[in-house]
Amino acid sequence: MAIIQLTNSQAGVKMDSVSLLNDMDGVNLRADQKRTPGQKHGDLRMALLNEGLALLDSEGVEGVTIRAVARNTGVAHSAPANHFPSRRAMLTAIAAIVFADLADLTIEAITDLADKPEQAIQAFAETCFQFAFDTPNRYQLLWQRQLIDQDNPALAKEMERVYSALLSLLIQSQIKPRVDIETDAIAIWSMIHGYISLRLDGNLVAAEDTVTKLPRHKAILLSLIDGIYKRDS
Repeated sequence: MAIIQLTNSQAGVKMDSVSLLNDMDGVNLRADQKRTPGQKHGDLRMALLNEGLALLDSEGVEGVTIRAVARNTGVAHSAPANHFPSRRAMLTAIAAIVFADLADLTIEAITDLADKPEQAIQAFAETCFQFAFDTPNRYQLLWQRQLIDQDNPALAKEMERVYSALLSLLIQSQIKPRVDIETDAIAIWSMIHGYISLRLDGNLVAAEDTVTKLPRHKAILLSLIDGIYKRDS
């Protein structure tokens, strides 16, 4: 899966005013590392976020620090404070980008399946599985409540896009449900996220279902869909 780069529209997250003093040091940069007079304020913000994403991919969330991002971007360690007043603010902005990427991918996957809700659910789930397995550090950041502000409006908006895409598939179904749509949506999401978490944490390994010959995660989803649509087999 290609790594999606940051767009200008994704760089507009507003952050809080928490002090950054503990995340910076006073090391100065060489003259050739400093931002040029012609480099725009917004361009630097995007550059910082892209470096944060690169560090997240290569080193995990532990490697994404204010100092490391500034160093890799080639700016003074104090420069990120103009955009991210804390490491939590920076990680929240990165998480908003990641969620936006996931939302775009899931919506694209189900766009042509409006009249085929079961196939659309499978496409939605497979997109989430592939995204998580291809970029595990990005996916895991999304659920680190101790590191990101999930109440941040930009982040919450992208989270809602993913969930709304799933809800839309169930609303389109013509089958009379046994439970409400929210319950079915939570069941599907719990299965997707739960399986991904178990795999990424090393508690499960990839395997094949011996009956369907499908990968285990696809077979589990099929079993769940059969239950939602009241099939015996």
